[in-house]
Amino acid sequence: MGAVRSNGVSPQQVRFDKGWTVTYKGEKTPIVSLRNFTFPKRLMTGDTLILEGSVPANSPIAHPVFRFKTNHCAVEVFENGKSLYEYGKDSDFPGSGYHYVYLDPSDVQKLKVVLVEKVDNRIVHISNYSLLPGKYALSDYSSRHIFALVIGIFLILFGGIAVLIGFIMRIYGVNYFRLLMIGALSFTFGVWTMCYTKLIQLVSFNLTLNTTLEYLCLYFSPLPFTLLLWNMQRMHLGRQKTLVMKFLVGYEIAFMTVTSFLHFSGLCDFPKTLVFFHASVFAGLIYFVFAGFLYNKKMDISGKLLTRGVLFFAIFVVLDLIRFNIARFVSVDIPLLDSTWTPVGMLGFVLLLVQSYIVYLIYILEDRAEKGILATMAFLDALTGLYNRAKCQQIFEILDKNFGDYAIVSIDMNGLKAVNDKYGHNEGDKLIKAFAEVFKEAFAGIGTAIRVGGDEFMAIVRSEHVADVSDAITKMKDLQSARSEELPEPLNSAYGVAYKHEFLKNGFSIVEENRIEAEKVYHLADERMYAMKASMKSKLARKE
Repeated sequence: MGAVRSNGVSPQQVRFDKGWTVTYKGEKTPIVSLRNFTFPKRLMTGDTLILEGSVPANSPIAHPVFRFKTNHCAVEVFENGKSLYEYGKDSDFPGSGYHYVYLDPSDVQKLKVVLVEKVDNRIVHISNYSLLPGKYALSDYSSRHIFALVIGIFLILFGGIAVLIGFIMRIYGVNYFRLLMIGALSFTFGVWTMCYTKLIQLVSFNLTLNTTLEYLCLYFSPLPFTLLLWNMQRMHLGRQKTLVMKFLVGYEIAFMTVTSFLHFSGLCDFPKTLVFFHASVFAGLIYFVFAGFLYNKKMDISGKLLTRGVLFFAIFVVLDLIRFNIARFVSVDIPLLDSTWTPVGMLGFVLLLVQSYIVYLIYILEDRAEKGILATMAFLDALTGLYNRAKCQQIFEILDKNFGDYAIVSIDMNGLKAVNDKYGHNEGDKLIKAFAEVFKEAFAGIGTAIRVGGDEFMAIVRSEHVADVSDAITKMKDLQSARSEELPEPLNSAYGVAYKHEFLKNGFSIVEENRIEAEKVYHLADERMYAMKASMKSKLARKE
Protein backbone atom coordinates (compact mmCIF):
# COMPACT_ATOMS: atom_id res chain seq x y z
CA MET A 1 0.00 0.00 0.00
CA GLY A 2 2.90 2.35 0.74
CA ALA A 3 4.36 1.68 -2.71
CA VAL A 4 1.02 2.51 -4.36
CA ARG A 5 0.86 5.76 -2.41
CA SER A 6 4.39 6.84 -3.27
CA ASN A 7 3.97 6.05 -6.97
CA GLY A 8 0.71 7.99 -7.26
CA VAL A 9 1.62 11.11 -5.29
CA SER A 10 2.84 14.00 -7.41
CA PRO A 11 6.60 14.67 -6.88
CA GLN A 12 5.94 18.34 -7.70
CA GLN A 13 3.18 20.31 -6.04
CA VAL A 14 2.95 24.01 -5.42
CA ARG A 15 0.65 25.37 -2.74
CA PHE A 16 -1.18 28.16 -4.48
CA ASP A 17 -2.25 30.08 -1.37
CA LYS A 18 -0.22 33.32 -1.50
CA GLY A 19 -0.91 36.62 -3.25
CA TRP A 20 -4.69 36.38 -3.52
CA THR A 21 -7.28 39.09 -3.15
CA VAL A 22 -10.96 38.53 -2.41
CA THR A 23 -13.74 40.79 -3.65
CA TYR A 24 -17.17 40.83 -2.01
CA LYS A 25 -19.85 43.34 -3.04
CA GLY A 26 -17.23 45.54 -4.72
CA GLU A 27 -14.91 45.56 -1.70
CA LYS A 28 -11.48 44.13 -2.50
CA THR A 29 -9.39 42.69 0.34
CA PRO A 30 -5.86 41.22 0.10
CA ILE A 31 -5.34 37.85 1.78
CA VAL A 32 -2.07 36.84 3.39
CA SER A 33 -2.75 33.13 2.79
CA LEU A 34 -5.70 31.12 1.50
CA ARG A 35 -4.66 28.12 3.56
CA ASN A 36 -7.61 27.39 5.85
CA PHE A 37 -9.01 30.85 5.15
CA THR A 38 -12.52 31.53 6.46
CA PHE A 39 -14.47 34.43 5.00
CA PRO A 40 -15.57 36.67 7.88
CA LYS A 41 -19.16 37.08 6.72
CA ARG A 42 -21.96 34.59 6.22
CA LEU A 43 -23.11 34.40 2.62
CA MET A 44 -26.63 34.13 1.30
CA THR A 45 -27.82 32.39 -1.83
CA GLY A 46 -26.65 34.32 -4.88
CA ASP A 47 -23.80 36.14 -3.11
CA THR A 48 -20.58 36.19 -5.10
CA LEU A 49 -16.95 35.98 -3.98
CA ILE A 50 -14.21 36.78 -6.49
CA LEU A 51 -10.70 35.53 -5.79
CA GLU A 52 -7.85 36.84 -7.95
CA GLY A 53 -4.25 35.70 -8.01
CA SER A 54 -1.26 34.98 -10.25
CA VAL A 55 0.52 31.70 -10.88
CA PRO A 56 4.07 32.10 -9.51
CA ALA A 57 6.54 32.93 -12.27
CA ASN A 58 9.11 30.53 -10.84
CA SER A 59 6.72 27.55 -10.73
CA PRO A 60 8.63 24.35 -11.61
CA ILE A 61 5.51 22.77 -13.16
CA ALA A 62 5.51 22.97 -16.96
CA HIS A 63 1.92 21.88 -17.62
CA PRO A 64 0.07 22.70 -14.41
CA VAL A 65 -3.37 21.69 -13.23
CA PHE A 66 -5.14 24.04 -10.83
CA ARG A 67 -6.86 21.96 -8.13
CA PHE A 68 -9.24 23.45 -5.61
CA LYS A 69 -12.28 22.46 -3.56
CA THR A 70 -15.68 24.11 -3.28
CA ASN A 71 -18.69 23.49 -1.03
CA HIS A 72 -22.16 24.21 -2.41
CA CYS A 73 -20.92 26.93 -4.75
CA ALA A 74 -21.17 27.44 -8.46
CA VAL A 75 -17.72 28.21 -9.82
CA GLU A 76 -16.15 29.82 -12.89
CA VAL A 77 -12.40 30.11 -13.49
CA PHE A 78 -10.86 32.78 -15.75
CA GLU A 79 -7.30 32.64 -17.04
CA ASN A 80 -5.88 35.99 -18.22
CA GLY A 81 -9.46 37.26 -18.50
CA LYS A 82 -10.71 34.30 -20.53
CA SER A 83 -13.30 31.86 -19.12
CA LEU A 84 -11.54 28.51 -18.82
CA TYR A 85 -13.83 26.40 -16.60
CA GLU A 86 -17.39 26.54 -15.29
CA TYR A 87 -19.43 24.31 -13.01
CA GLY A 88 -22.82 24.43 -11.30
CA LYS A 89 -24.02 27.76 -12.69
CA ASP A 90 -27.53 26.51 -13.48
CA SER A 91 -27.81 24.13 -10.52
CA ASP A 92 -29.53 24.94 -7.24
CA PHE A 93 -27.39 22.32 -5.51
CA PRO A 94 -23.94 22.09 -7.13
CA GLY A 95 -22.59 19.89 -4.35
CA SER A 96 -19.09 19.63 -2.91
CA GLY A 97 -15.86 18.36 -4.37
CA TYR A 98 -12.60 19.06 -6.13
CA HIS A 99 -12.21 20.85 -9.43
CA TYR A 100 -9.33 20.28 -11.82
CA VAL A 101 -8.54 23.10 -14.28
CA TYR A 102 -5.84 22.53 -16.89
CA LEU A 103 -3.91 25.79 -17.40
CA ASP A 104 -2.09 26.94 -20.51
CA PRO A 105 1.70 26.51 -20.18
CA SER A 106 3.17 30.05 -19.92
CA ASP A 107 5.32 32.01 -17.53
CA VAL A 108 2.60 33.91 -15.69
CA GLN A 109 -1.17 33.45 -15.63
CA LYS A 110 -3.66 35.76 -14.04
CA LEU A 111 -6.39 33.63 -12.44
CA LYS A 112 -9.81 34.69 -11.26
CA VAL A 113 -12.09 32.30 -9.39
CA VAL A 114 -15.73 33.36 -9.14
CA LEU A 115 -17.74 31.58 -6.44
CA VAL A 116 -21.54 31.95 -6.35
CA GLU A 117 -23.11 30.78 -3.08
CA LYS A 118 -26.07 28.36 -3.33
CA VAL A 119 -26.89 27.84 0.37
CA ASP A 120 -28.19 30.57 2.71
CA ASN A 121 -26.35 31.76 5.81
CA ARG A 122 -23.29 29.59 5.31
CA ILE A 123 -19.71 30.12 6.49
CA VAL A 124 -17.31 29.81 3.56
CA HIS A 125 -13.98 28.04 4.11
CA ILE A 126 -11.34 28.22 1.39
CA SER A 127 -8.46 25.74 1.37
CA ASN A 128 -6.36 23.36 -0.70
CA TYR A 129 -5.61 25.61 -3.69
CA SER A 130 -2.65 23.94 -5.40
CA LEU A 131 -0.84 23.39 -8.69
CA LEU A 132 0.41 19.98 -9.81
CA PRO A 133 1.49 18.25 -13.04
CA GLY A 134 -1.34 17.22 -15.34
CA LYS A 135 -0.44 13.52 -15.35
CA TYR A 136 -0.88 13.39 -11.55
CA ALA A 137 -4.18 15.30 -11.55
CA LEU A 138 -6.29 12.33 -10.41
CA SER A 139 -3.76 9.94 -8.90
CA ASP A 140 -2.28 12.45 -6.43
CA TYR A 141 -5.38 12.92 -4.29
CA SER A 142 -6.44 9.25 -4.28
CA SER A 143 -2.87 8.15 -3.45
CA ARG A 144 -2.68 10.59 -0.54
CA HIS A 145 -5.92 9.09 0.77
CA ILE A 146 -5.15 5.47 -0.10
CA PHE A 147 -6.19 4.15 3.32
CA ALA A 148 -9.61 5.78 3.11
CA LEU A 149 -9.94 4.46 -0.44
CA VAL A 150 -9.14 0.88 0.59
CA ILE A 151 -11.47 1.09 3.60
CA GLY A 152 -14.30 2.51 1.50
CA ILE A 153 -13.99 -0.17 -1.18
CA PHE A 154 -13.72 -2.91 1.46
CA LEU A 155 -16.84 -1.72 3.29
CA ILE A 156 -18.82 -1.55 0.04
CA LEU A 157 -17.76 -5.03 -1.12
CA PHE A 158 -18.20 -6.59 2.31
CA GLY A 159 -21.60 -4.95 2.75
CA GLY A 160 -22.83 -6.18 -0.64
CA ILE A 161 -21.62 -9.73 0.03
CA ALA A 162 -23.11 -9.73 3.55
CA VAL A 163 -26.53 -8.63 2.24
CA LEU A 164 -26.40 -11.31 -0.47
CA ILE A 165 -25.46 -14.01 2.06
CA GLY A 166 -28.20 -12.74 4.37
CA PHE A 167 -30.85 -13.23 1.68
CA ILE A 168 -29.49 -16.72 0.89
CA MET A 169 -29.56 -17.61 4.60
CA ARG A 170 -33.18 -16.47 4.72
CA ILE A 171 -34.04 -19.03 2.04
CA TYR A 172 -32.56 -21.80 4.22
CA GLY A 173 -34.25 -20.56 7.38
CA VAL A 174 -31.07 -19.44 9.20
CA ASN A 175 -31.24 -16.30 11.33
CA TYR A 176 -30.32 -13.70 8.74
CA PHE A 177 -31.61 -10.33 9.96
CA ARG A 178 -28.51 -9.25 11.89
CA LEU A 179 -26.25 -10.05 8.94
CA LEU A 180 -28.54 -8.07 6.63
CA MET A 181 -28.38 -5.04 8.91
CA ILE A 182 -24.60 -5.32 9.33
CA GLY A 183 -24.28 -5.60 5.55
CA ALA A 184 -26.54 -2.58 5.03
CA LEU A 185 -24.51 -0.54 7.55
CA SER A 186 -21.21 -1.58 5.98
CA PHE A 187 -22.36 -0.78 2.44
CA THR A 188 -23.82 2.56 3.54
CA PHE A 189 -20.66 3.50 5.46
CA GLY A 190 -18.52 2.49 2.48
CA VAL A 191 -20.44 4.66 0.02
CA TRP A 192 -20.51 7.55 2.51
CA THR A 193 -16.74 7.24 3.02
CA MET A 194 -16.12 7.43 -0.73
CA CYS A 195 -18.42 10.46 -1.04
CA TYR A 196 -17.27 12.30 2.08
CA THR A 197 -13.58 11.97 1.21
CA LYS A 198 -14.38 12.89 -2.43
CA LEU A 199 -12.68 9.69 -3.58
CA ILE A 200 -15.85 8.88 -5.48
CA GLN A 201 -14.55 11.40 -8.04
CA LEU A 202 -12.43 8.55 -9.34
CA VAL A 203 -15.62 7.31 -11.00
CA SER A 204 -17.95 10.34 -10.98
CA PHE A 205 -17.30 14.05 -11.51
CA ASN A 206 -20.97 14.89 -11.00
CA LEU A 207 -20.57 16.71 -7.69
CA THR A 208 -24.33 17.16 -7.32
CA LEU A 209 -24.89 13.41 -7.55
CA ASN A 210 -21.92 12.62 -5.30
CA THR A 211 -23.01 15.02 -2.55
CA THR A 212 -26.65 13.93 -2.75
CA LEU A 213 -25.53 10.32 -2.35
CA GLU A 214 -23.37 11.34 0.61
CA TYR A 215 -26.37 12.86 2.44
CA LEU A 216 -28.69 9.98 1.55
CA CYS A 217 -26.22 7.46 3.01
CA LEU A 218 -25.71 9.59 6.09
CA TYR A 219 -29.44 9.99 6.73
CA PHE A 220 -30.12 6.31 6.06
CA SER A 221 -27.38 4.92 8.36
CA PRO A 222 -29.26 5.25 11.71
CA LEU A 223 -32.07 2.98 10.45
CA PRO A 224 -30.12 -0.31 10.10
CA PHE A 225 -28.22 0.53 13.30
CA THR A 226 -31.47 0.96 15.27
CA LEU A 227 -32.98 -2.19 13.76
CA LEU A 228 -29.80 -4.10 14.64
CA LEU A 229 -29.95 -2.94 18.27
CA TRP A 230 -33.65 -3.80 18.44
CA ASN A 231 -33.02 -7.29 17.07
CA MET A 232 -30.19 -7.92 19.52
CA GLN A 233 -32.20 -6.78 22.55
CA ARG A 234 -35.73 -7.84 21.53
CA MET A 235 -35.91 -10.71 24.04
CA HIS A 236 -35.18 -8.34 26.94
CA LEU A 237 -37.41 -5.41 25.98
CA GLY A 238 -40.53 -4.51 27.87
CA ARG A 239 -43.59 -2.95 26.30
CA GLN A 240 -42.41 0.63 26.88
CA LYS A 241 -38.97 0.16 25.30
CA THR A 242 -40.52 -1.70 22.38
CA LEU A 243 -42.82 1.26 21.75
CA VAL A 244 -39.83 3.63 21.90
CA MET A 245 -37.93 1.51 19.37
CA LYS A 246 -40.94 1.50 17.05
CA PHE A 247 -41.12 5.27 17.37
CA LEU A 248 -37.40 5.66 16.59
CA VAL A 249 -37.62 3.45 13.50
CA GLY A 250 -40.69 5.36 12.33
CA TYR A 251 -38.99 8.69 13.01
CA GLU A 252 -35.85 7.69 11.09
CA ILE A 253 -37.87 6.55 8.09
CA ALA A 254 -39.98 9.73 8.23
CA PHE A 255 -36.91 11.97 8.64
CA MET A 256 -35.18 10.51 5.60
CA THR A 257 -38.40 10.61 3.56
CA VAL A 258 -39.28 14.20 4.47
CA THR A 259 -35.75 15.61 4.07
CA SER A 260 -35.38 13.83 0.71
CA PHE A 261 -38.70 15.24 -0.47
CA LEU A 262 -37.75 18.76 0.65
CA HIS A 263 -34.37 18.48 -1.05
CA PHE A 264 -35.54 17.10 -4.39
CA SER A 265 -38.49 19.51 -4.51
CA GLY A 266 -36.09 22.44 -3.97
CA LEU A 267 -37.80 23.61 -0.76
CA CYS A 268 -34.92 22.86 1.63
CA ASP A 269 -31.54 21.42 0.64
CA PHE A 270 -29.83 18.66 2.63
CA PRO A 271 -27.19 20.94 4.25
CA LYS A 272 -29.95 22.95 5.96
CA THR A 273 -31.34 19.84 7.67
CA LEU A 274 -27.95 18.50 8.80
CA VAL A 275 -28.18 20.15 12.22
CA PHE A 276 -31.49 18.35 12.91
CA PHE A 277 -29.89 15.07 11.88
CA HIS A 278 -26.98 15.59 14.27
CA ALA A 279 -29.36 16.47 17.10
CA SER A 280 -31.50 13.39 16.42
CA VAL A 281 -28.50 11.06 16.33
CA PHE A 282 -27.10 12.54 19.53
CA ALA A 283 -30.46 12.19 21.32
CA GLY A 284 -30.84 8.62 20.06
CA LEU A 285 -27.38 7.62 21.29
CA ILE A 286 -28.06 9.18 24.69
CA TYR A 287 -31.27 7.14 24.94
CA PHE A 288 -29.53 3.92 23.87
CA VAL A 289 -26.87 4.43 26.55
CA PHE A 290 -29.21 5.22 29.42
CA ALA A 291 -31.80 2.60 28.38
CA GLY A 292 -29.14 -0.12 28.48
CA PHE A 293 -29.06 -0.89 24.77
CA LEU A 294 -25.36 -0.12 24.41
CA TYR A 295 -24.27 -1.25 27.85
CA ASN A 296 -25.65 -3.11 30.83
CA LYS A 297 -24.16 -5.62 33.25
CA LYS A 298 -26.27 -8.49 31.92
CA MET A 299 -25.02 -8.14 28.33
CA ASP A 300 -23.66 -11.23 26.61
CA ILE A 301 -20.38 -11.22 24.67
CA SER A 302 -22.18 -10.31 21.44
CA GLY A 303 -23.68 -7.19 23.04
CA LYS A 304 -20.37 -6.16 24.61
CA LEU A 305 -18.65 -6.37 21.22
CA LEU A 306 -21.31 -4.06 19.81
CA THR A 307 -20.64 -1.59 22.63
CA ARG A 308 -16.91 -1.68 21.89
CA GLY A 309 -17.65 -1.05 18.21
CA VAL A 310 -19.76 2.03 18.99
CA LEU A 311 -17.12 3.31 21.44
CA PHE A 312 -14.34 2.71 18.89
CA PHE A 313 -16.27 4.62 16.24
CA ALA A 314 -17.09 7.49 18.63
CA ILE A 315 -13.40 7.84 19.64
CA PHE A 316 -12.32 8.19 16.02
CA VAL A 317 -15.06 10.71 15.29
CA VAL A 318 -13.85 12.85 18.21
CA LEU A 319 -10.21 12.45 17.12
CA ASP A 320 -11.21 13.45 13.59
CA LEU A 321 -12.87 16.61 14.88
CA ILE A 322 -9.67 17.44 16.76
CA ARG A 323 -7.61 16.71 13.61
CA PHE A 324 -9.88 18.91 11.52
CA ASN A 325 -9.52 21.88 13.86
CA ILE A 326 -5.75 21.46 14.19
CA ALA A 327 -5.41 21.36 10.40
CA ARG A 328 -7.73 24.35 10.12
CA PHE A 329 -5.97 26.68 12.52
CA VAL A 330 -2.36 25.45 12.40
CA SER A 331 -0.52 25.76 9.09
CA VAL A 332 1.60 22.63 9.42
CA ASP A 333 2.29 20.41 6.42
CA ILE A 334 1.61 17.00 7.99
CA PRO A 335 0.02 14.39 5.62
CA LEU A 336 -1.68 12.70 8.57
CA LEU A 337 -3.67 15.86 9.23
CA ASP A 338 -4.87 16.08 5.63
CA SER A 339 -6.82 12.78 5.73
CA THR A 340 -10.04 12.10 7.62
CA TRP A 341 -9.81 9.44 10.33
CA THR A 342 -13.52 8.66 10.49
CA PRO A 343 -13.31 5.74 7.96
CA VAL A 344 -10.89 3.94 10.30
CA GLY A 345 -13.48 4.18 13.07
CA MET A 346 -16.14 2.91 10.67
CA LEU A 347 -13.98 -0.04 9.67
CA GLY A 348 -13.36 -0.97 13.30
CA PHE A 349 -17.05 -0.58 14.09
CA VAL A 350 -18.11 -2.87 11.22
CA LEU A 351 -15.44 -5.47 12.04
CA LEU A 352 -16.58 -5.57 15.67
CA LEU A 353 -20.17 -5.89 14.46
CA VAL A 354 -19.11 -8.88 12.35
CA GLN A 355 -17.30 -10.39 15.33
CA SER A 356 -20.43 -9.82 17.41
CA TYR A 357 -22.55 -11.60 14.79
CA ILE A 358 -20.11 -14.53 14.59
CA VAL A 359 -20.28 -14.96 18.38
CA TYR A 360 -24.08 -14.80 18.17
CA LEU A 361 -24.13 -17.31 15.30
CA ILE A 362 -21.86 -19.72 17.21
CA TYR A 363 -24.22 -19.49 20.19
CA ILE A 364 -27.21 -20.20 17.94
CA LEU A 365 -25.50 -23.18 16.29
CA GLU A 366 -24.39 -24.59 19.65
CA ASP A 367 -27.90 -24.18 21.00
CA ARG A 368 -29.41 -25.90 17.95
CA ALA A 369 -26.84 -28.68 18.13
CA GLU A 370 -27.61 -29.21 21.82
CA LYS A 371 -31.34 -29.29 21.13
CA GLY A 372 -30.74 -31.63 18.22
CA ILE A 373 -28.75 -34.00 20.41
CA LEU A 374 -31.44 -33.93 23.08
CA ALA A 375 -34.12 -34.52 20.44
CA THR A 376 -32.14 -37.43 19.04
CA MET A 377 -31.61 -38.86 22.52
CA ALA A 378 -35.37 -38.67 23.11
CA PHE A 379 -35.86 -41.05 20.15
CA LEU A 380 -33.04 -43.47 21.01
CA ASP A 381 -33.11 -46.54 23.20
CA ALA A 382 -30.47 -46.12 25.91
CA LEU A 383 -29.40 -49.80 26.00
CA THR A 384 -29.14 -50.66 22.30
CA GLY A 385 -28.83 -47.32 20.53
CA LEU A 386 -31.76 -48.26 18.26
CA TYR A 387 -34.78 -46.02 17.80
CA ASN A 388 -37.41 -46.36 20.54
CA ARG A 389 -41.20 -46.52 20.74
CA ALA A 390 -41.51 -42.69 20.54
CA LYS A 391 -39.71 -42.74 17.18
CA CYS A 392 -41.96 -45.59 16.09
CA GLN A 393 -45.04 -43.46 16.77
CA GLN A 394 -43.52 -40.56 14.85
CA ILE A 395 -42.89 -42.79 11.82
CA PHE A 396 -46.42 -44.23 12.09
CA GLU A 397 -47.84 -40.70 11.86
CA ILE A 398 -45.78 -40.02 8.75
CA LEU A 399 -46.87 -43.30 7.15
CA ASP A 400 -50.53 -42.48 7.83
CA LYS A 401 -50.18 -39.17 5.96
CA ASN A 402 -48.41 -40.59 2.93
CA PHE A 403 -49.37 -42.99 0.18
CA GLY A 404 -47.62 -46.15 -1.01
CA ASP A 405 -46.93 -49.61 0.32
CA TYR A 406 -44.75 -50.51 3.30
CA ALA A 407 -43.96 -53.52 5.49
CA ILE A 408 -43.75 -53.89 9.25
CA VAL A 409 -41.71 -56.71 10.79
CA SER A 410 -42.52 -57.53 14.41
CA ILE A 411 -39.79 -59.50 16.21
CA ASP A 412 -39.62 -61.04 19.67
CA MET A 413 -36.46 -62.55 21.16
CA ASN A 414 -36.69 -66.07 22.52
CA GLY A 415 -35.03 -67.15 25.74
CA LEU A 416 -34.46 -63.79 27.35
CA LYS A 417 -36.38 -64.70 30.54
CA ALA A 418 -34.39 -67.91 30.92
CA VAL A 419 -31.08 -65.99 30.61
CA ASN A 420 -32.22 -63.43 33.18
CA ASP A 421 -33.28 -66.16 35.62
CA LYS A 422 -30.15 -68.26 35.14
CA TYR A 423 -27.37 -65.69 34.64
CA GLY A 424 -28.84 -62.42 35.86
CA HIS A 425 -30.05 -59.27 34.16
CA ASN A 426 -26.55 -58.14 33.17
CA GLU A 427 -26.19 -61.14 30.91
CA GLY A 428 -29.74 -60.58 29.70
CA ASP A 429 -28.81 -57.02 28.71
CA LYS A 430 -25.79 -58.37 26.83
CA LEU A 431 -28.07 -60.73 24.96
CA ILE A 432 -30.41 -57.87 24.03
CA LYS A 433 -27.49 -55.74 22.81
CA ALA A 434 -26.09 -58.63 20.79
CA PHE A 435 -29.43 -59.21 19.09
CA ALA A 436 -29.85 -55.46 18.48
CA GLU A 437 -26.53 -55.40 16.61
CA VAL A 438 -27.58 -58.40 14.51
CA PHE A 439 -31.01 -56.90 13.84
CA LYS A 440 -29.61 -53.49 12.86
CA GLU A 441 -27.03 -55.01 10.51
CA ALA A 442 -29.59 -57.25 8.83
CA PHE A 443 -31.97 -54.37 8.04
CA ALA A 444 -29.30 -51.72 7.31
CA GLY A 445 -30.22 -49.78 4.18
CA ILE A 446 -33.58 -51.55 3.98
CA GLY A 447 -35.65 -50.47 6.97
CA THR A 448 -35.66 -48.60 10.28
CA ALA A 449 -34.63 -50.76 13.24
CA ILE A 450 -36.61 -50.09 16.45
CA ARG A 451 -36.61 -51.54 19.95
CA VAL A 452 -40.23 -51.39 21.09
CA GLY A 453 -39.37 -52.46 24.64
CA GLY A 454 -38.06 -55.45 26.61
CA ASP A 455 -37.39 -58.24 24.11
CA GLU A 456 -39.65 -56.79 21.39
CA PHE A 457 -38.25 -55.23 18.21
CA MET A 458 -39.69 -53.85 15.00
CA ALA A 459 -38.48 -53.00 11.51
CA ILE A 460 -40.36 -50.56 9.28
CA VAL A 461 -39.61 -51.03 5.58
CA ARG A 462 -40.66 -48.43 2.98
CA SER A 463 -42.17 -49.31 -0.41
CA GLU A 464 -38.91 -49.24 -2.36
CA HIS A 465 -37.48 -52.06 -0.20
CA VAL A 466 -40.58 -54.14 0.45
CA ALA A 467 -39.23 -56.85 -1.88
CA ASP A 468 -36.07 -57.11 0.25
CA VAL A 469 -37.80 -58.07 3.50
CA SER A 470 -37.29 -61.83 3.02
CA ASP A 471 -33.58 -61.36 2.32
CA ALA A 472 -33.19 -59.21 5.42
CA ILE A 473 -34.86 -61.86 7.61
CA THR A 474 -32.65 -64.58 6.12
CA LYS A 475 -29.58 -62.45 6.82
CA MET A 476 -30.79 -61.90 10.39
CA LYS A 477 -31.06 -65.65 10.94
CA ASP A 478 -27.54 -66.22 9.59
CA LEU A 479 -26.12 -63.50 11.79
CA GLN A 480 -27.93 -64.93 14.82
CA SER A 481 -26.30 -68.29 14.26
CA ALA A 482 -22.86 -66.76 13.78
CA ARG A 483 -23.11 -64.58 16.86
CA SER A 484 -24.57 -67.30 19.12
CA GLU A 485 -21.16 -68.93 19.51
CA GLU A 486 -20.01 -65.96 21.62
CA LEU A 487 -23.01 -66.02 23.97
CA PRO A 488 -24.09 -68.22 26.90
CA GLU A 489 -27.39 -68.89 25.15
CA PRO A 490 -27.98 -68.94 21.36
CA LEU A 491 -29.77 -66.01 19.72
CA ASN A 492 -33.20 -66.94 18.54
CA SER A 493 -36.31 -64.97 17.64
CA ALA A 494 -39.83 -65.20 16.30
CA TYR A 495 -41.06 -62.72 13.71
CA GLY A 496 -44.14 -61.73 11.79
CA VAL A 497 -44.43 -59.64 8.62
CA ALA A 498 -47.42 -57.60 7.46
CA TYR A 499 -47.86 -55.34 4.43
CA LYS A 500 -50.10 -52.36 3.90
CA HIS A 501 -51.38 -53.71 0.58
CA GLU A 502 -52.93 -56.67 2.45
CA PHE A 503 -55.61 -54.29 3.77
CA LEU A 504 -56.50 -52.82 0.39
CA LYS A 505 -59.58 -54.43 -1.15
CA ASN A 506 -59.62 -52.50 -4.43
CA GLY A 507 -55.95 -51.77 -4.97
CA PHE A 508 -54.09 -48.55 -4.19
CA SER A 509 -56.27 -45.44 -4.22
CA ILE A 510 -56.56 -42.31 -2.14
CA VAL A 511 -59.86 -43.38 -0.59
CA GLU A 512 -58.57 -46.86 0.23
CA GLU A 513 -55.23 -45.74 1.63
CA ASN A 514 -56.74 -43.06 3.86
CA ARG A 515 -58.49 -45.68 5.94
CA ILE A 516 -55.36 -47.80 6.55
CA GLU A 517 -53.46 -46.98 9.73
CA ALA A 518 -49.91 -48.17 10.43
CA GLU A 519 -51.05 -49.39 13.83
CA LYS A 520 -53.34 -51.94 12.13
CA VAL A 521 -50.50 -53.23 9.97
CA TYR A 522 -48.34 -53.53 13.08
CA HIS A 523 -51.03 -55.51 14.94
CA LEU A 524 -51.24 -57.97 12.06
CA ALA A 525 -47.44 -58.38 12.06
CA ASP A 526 -47.57 -58.82 15.83
CA GLU A 527 -50.25 -61.54 15.56
CA ARG A 528 -48.15 -63.44 13.03
CA MET A 529 -45.10 -63.11 15.26
CA TYR A 530 -47.00 -64.59 18.23
CA ALA A 531 -48.32 -67.36 16.01
CA MET A 532 -44.76 -68.23 15.00
CA LYS A 533 -43.65 -68.05 18.62
CA ALA A 534 -46.44 -70.47 19.64
CA SER A 535 -45.47 -72.79 16.82
CA MET A 536 -41.82 -72.75 17.92
CA LYS A 537 -42.83 -73.58 21.51
CA SER A 538 -45.04 -76.42 20.26
CA LYS A 539 -42.19 -77.95 18.26
CA LEU A 540 -39.86 -77.64 21.23
CA ALA A 541 -42.41 -79.37 23.48
CA ARG A 542 -42.79 -82.28 21.04
CA LYS A 543 -39.01 -82.76 20.96
CA GLU A 544 -38.90 -82.93 24.71
